[in-house]
Amino acid sequence: MNFRKYLPSDSRDGRAVVSVEEGTTLQDLMGMLGIPGDEQGTAVINGISYGVTDTQVLMDGDVVSFFSPVAGG
Repeated sequence: MNFRKYLPSDSRDGRAVVSVEEGTTLQDLMGMLGIPGDEQGTAVINGISYGVTDTQVLMDGDVVSFFSPVAGG
């Protein structure tokens, strides 16, 4: 899965600035971006890893990154 396809059309270099209301959760942000709720992967908020199903509340200035699952060994 490549999360880039869910970025807003005005994003550049795989990055986008998205404004959200106070109390918005990671799940809310995923919905705003059109990322399916059953998507597999990892979300990193300010350097801390969360599952994409986490209900972490976002704060002003948070940097959120989405990563596809990695396989290998």
